Amino acid sequence: MSAATRSAAPLRALLAALVVALATCASAAAAATPAVKFATPKAGATTGSNVTFTVKLTNFTIDPKAVGQSPQPGRGHLHFSLDGGRFDHPKYSGKTGKIAVSLNVDGKYSPALAPNITYRNVPKGKHRLEVYLANNNHTNIGPEAEATVVVR
Repeated sequence: MSAATRSAAPLRALLAALVVALATCASAAAAATPAVKFATPKAGATTGSNVTFTVKLTNFTIDPKAVGQSPQPGRGHLHFSLDGGRFDHPKYSGKTGKIAVSLNVDGKYSPALAPNITYRNVPKGKHRLEVYLANNNHTNIGPEAEATVVVR
């Protein structure tokens, strides 16, 4: 083995260790990233006029006691919006619609303190629901999901 090869060995070992460390950090950062996706009903499903949507949360905790306080990483609540807010009123989204009225956001979104929402008396046709992860102060965190259903 030449002297050049022997002197390069520690550098290769250092680079290998650095690659492993960076991969571990990237993996840990990805694991801590909040995410949301619809669990039920499945996208494109046919439903009745009363439909409950349920979401699955990853690295995110709904924290009802902290609503209105300063943002905390990985904690907050949800904002649901059916057809751009058209059905985000108490008549359709019930208690979450009442919360929306109290916050002056009815017709925009329904804030939820649970991983589900029920819309009632939704007219027949195709409808699109969006959900956003929200900080305690109601600003959107970024991750969002959408589902489309057909009401018969």
